[in-house]
Amino acid sequence: MSSSGGIQIPGRLPLLLTQEGVLLPGSTMRLSVDTPRNMQLVRSRLLRGTSLKSTIIGVIPNTRDPEHEADELPTLHSIGTAGLAVQVVGSNWPKPHYTLLITGVCRFRVSSLLKQRPFALAEVEQLDKLEELTSTEEVTAEDGELQELSQRFYQAALQVLDAVSLEERFKKTLPLLTRQIEGLKLLQKTRSPRPDDEKRVTFSSCAVFPGRQFSLDEEGEDEDGDDTAALERKVHRANMPEAALKVCVKELKRLKKMPQSMPEYALTRNYLDLMVELPWSKSTKDCLDIQAARILLDNDHYAMDKLKRRVLEYLAVRQLKASLKGPILCFVGPPGVGKTSVGRSIARTLGREFHRIALGGVCDQSDIRGHRRTYVGSMPGRIINGLKTVGVNNPVFLLDEVDKLGKSLQGDPAAALLEVLDPEQNHSFTDHYLNVAFDLSQVLFIATANTTATIPPALLDRMEVLQVPGYTQEEKVEIAHRHLIPNQLEQHGLTPQQLQIPQDSTQEVITRYTREAGVRSLERKIGAICRAVAVKVAEGQKEEEVKRDDARQHGPAPSSPHCL
Repeated sequence: MSSSGGIQIPGRLPLLLTQEGVLLPGSTMRLSVDTPRNMQLVRSRLLRGTSLKSTIIGVIPNTRDPEHEADELPTLHSIGTAGLAVQVVGSNWPKPHYTLLITGVCRFRVSSLLKQRPFALAEVEQLDKLEELTSTEEVTAEDGELQELSQRFYQAALQVLDAVSLEERFKKTLPLLTRQIEGLKLLQKTRSPRPDDEKRVTFSSCAVFPGRQFSLDEEGEDEDGDDTAALERKVHRANMPEAALKVCVKELKRLKKMPQSMPEYALTRNYLDLMVELPWSKSTKDCLDIQAARILLDNDHYAMDKLKRRVLEYLAVRQLKASLKGPILCFVGPPGVGKTSVGRSIARTLGREFHRIALGGVCDQSDIRGHRRTYVGSMPGRIINGLKTVGVNNPVFLLDEVDKLGKSLQGDPAAALLEVLDPEQNHSFTDHYLNVAFDLSQVLFIATANTTATIPPALLDRMEVLQVPGYTQEEKVEIAHRHLIPNQLEQHGLTPQQLQIPQDSTQEVITRYTREAGVRSLERKIGAICRAVAVKVAEGQKEEEVKRDDARQHGPAPSSPHCL
């Protein structure tokens, strides 16, 4: 097999006919053999031969071996590949056959067919010089690329096989590579960009041909890789303090090493999502116009001069000093006097976000400070959840019914509020779920209560208590005509022309039908009058004026003076 011109293959080679694929020099492929001539070739040459020469056979592509041995051979493909049989495996199920592992050596051209039985034998002409194929990396790399193509493009590989010269092979291969590059560009346009990702894209056999679909297989990367990278960018853009940033970076490193199937993966991911959503440095600009604030407060609420004066004082101090801690106010008064609604008006006056936290009946300190992440189903407390909801770090928080906090085996929520409502401590409030400090010094806390008797002294000492007394009869009349009657008319679909309530009738309703410090009962009585008038309007009466004499007709029975 050797000569002065280089390594040579035998001049006569037994031929293995196949339509399964194209064997190219330098590539390896498996072939299934179950036809008579090919089976006889394996038995006679590969299984009985003892020399290296007997393991070299010629593989002819695009040629079918007849089912019966008596049939004539079809026209052979002119170019074939000499291959070295590396492995032969036989099996009798479902029918006798052999599986060959063949490595391509070089190309040859069939000069003449010498015999057809018991297997095909032909005289061949070697086309490649083996010393050139094995001495340079460029040619080996070229054949490796051609082997990649041979697994995907059967017809294209035949054309490459038939190209004898290197220049002609490049001409056949370059259009295929160009189409594959165009397919990659099209794929990148249809997918969202993934920075810092290295991908290996594998196309199916119909990827680069027009009119056919292609598939994509990515190794080592998935959708979670992109989510983690996006989450890392959000962490660095959140402008959080250095201590919180260190914790987030540490958790990110742990997250990247975890498989998604781990239960701790979801916990860590939820924690990081919360950290990037918190308003570490986002705030709203306060509206410091005292005149506009006075007009807005007067339009929203009648009386309450003490509360309005305290808000205007806060605005005045803010004009003189920008870095002012949020005050801790506590409105104490009977039900129905507007403590909750005035808190909402204060937020509108300042131009801040408003969030209400109902504390009535809360008996678990975890509602305030959150659960530790070691527990299943842990979540942050109401303070941190409220900050996440409003999206700024200087909202108005209304702690409603602070005097109705409970106490249980789960802890005392009133004791947990001590840190929240202490101006000297809330700049570093630590929620159990976050486990890092969050600055609450810019939050304006307003607590409401009906009495101070049930508020713990330590908590009461941290708040500025503002008493909200009940309304006088004159104030109730004014509130009814400014706010309550227009609201009830709108809710019941009536117009001011259809129902007119004089002030003396309102005074009669207040005196005989409501006996309270607030105006909730008065609003319900006005609603009863509106419903009675709505019945008459629906029956065809155009206008109704309620007078003192028939106020009793539209309203329920007078209240007993002893109901207080």
